[in-house]
Amino acid sequence: MPKRTTKIIAGLITLILLNISPVMVHALSPDNVPITSQTVLKSNKNHKHPDYKFRLDKLVKDGIITKDQENIVLNSIKHDDFRKFMKEKHKCSKNKLDVLVKNGTITKKQKSAIQKLFSSSRKQGKNFKNYFNNGLNELVTKGTLNKEQKNAVQNLFISCRKEHIKNMTEFFRNRLDTLVSKGTITKIQEKSIIKSLTDFRHTS
Repeated sequence: MPKRTTKIIAGLITLILLNISPVMVHALSPDNVPITSQTVLKSNKNHKHPDYKFRLDKLVKDGIITKDQENIVLNSIKHDDFRKFMKEKHKCSKNKLDVLVKNGTITKKQKSAIQKLFSSSRKQGKNFKNYFNNGLNELVTKGTLNKEQKNAVQNLFISCRKEHIKNMTEFFRNRLDTLVSKGTITKIQEKSIIKSLTDFRHTS
């Protein structure tokens, strides 16, 4: 038996012994988001839905949508399309930091420090808010920012978060409206699905 085949079989056996499904391997995505809930549907292995299936599973469990409807919804909200849409639409943080520089609230050097903190905070997943706020407090303690500047930055990210949710809602509604028009899901189900997919809370 070829060595490569032996290694593959050994790997599958290890996954089975650890009670881990071969189609749901714990790893890190390119954005450092745990793939514990990033499920690859057996019917279409090219569609990854980070966190989507986990949230929709709850709607199925609660009897709001059926399993068949869940699969159709997942196939209509391709992750690559979502990333592309959000990349084009959501540029709030960078643009508004530039505004803070332009109006003299912060300097370019301070902007760089904030962007660096934001990038490292994103890697913390659900602990983003706590990590980011603690980081801003450290910048104040070090004298990099004053309290007024810290408050301005926090208000900026609150407004950006609202914009982010607005853009997410637009993306999902655009795709789910088609399913409503086809009679696949009802308008009430669409609202429940959108609420589930756009409701995210960072640990504070």
